[in-house]
Amino acid sequence: MAESDLESESLTDLEETFNRASKYLQTLVSELDSGQLLAFYGLYKQATVGPCDIPRPNWYQMQAKHKWEAWKNLGDMSRETAMTNYIHGLEKINPTWDEEETKAGSQKWIVFSKLSYGSADLNDEDKTFLDWIKEGNEAKVQEFLNGEPALVNKPDEEGMHPIHWAADRGYLGILDYLIKNGANVNSRDQYGQTALHYVVSCDHVDAVKYLLSIGAQSNIADNDGMTPKEIANEQIAALL
Repeated sequence: MAESDLESESLTDLEETFNRASKYLQTLVSELDSGQLLAFYGLYKQATVGPCDIPRPNWYQMQAKHKWEAWKNLGDMSRETAMTNYIHGLEKINPTWDEEETKAGSQKWIVFSKLSYGSADLNDEDKTFLDWIKEGNEAKVQEFLNGEPALVNKPDEEGMHPIHWAADRGYLGILDYLIKNGANVNSRDQYGQTALHYVVSCDHVDAVKYLLSIGAQSNIADNDGMTPKEIANEQIAALL
């Protein structure tokens, strides 16, 4: 068999695994944070289309700009590398995804509900305040804040505050607890976005209503000049 035939066969196997991985990932979308979703989006576009070939959005919705950046930042990465990185990224979230993807029935949903989405490889004693927020564990969030109240407004290395993570996941109970313990409802991340931007972008209607009820400002523009109302769907825009 010629070398070119071997490469073709290898790529076909890789493509088959990649296609199954991308299909499997769709069942996890609601459980992943925005950073993870953007990373997978960029790799998917690179693997299926190639290097970014569209102009940079400007006044467009902020999601479009972030998606463009996630794709554009991959530069001239080959399709093969993008597919491989996509698969490896999924393996970090759930090392047994390949086995589970082949199984039918409700067993898959039981497994999904146990994923820690980024902290699955950590023991409980190693998890941070933000890890517990991402998992929606209200008891642990309260325990950490009781011991170190200043954590409530402490951003992570990417500029996201605890209130942003709770808003991203739509955890209404944790949002309420953070606010009652001093979280600034209008805190801005590195992109200038508030918790209201997050819940609006993710269509967390109940969280939108809650944040508005406790004084979240709907007229704060992010670094691109976009207010929560400008990125909202019709239903949420009416609330704003």
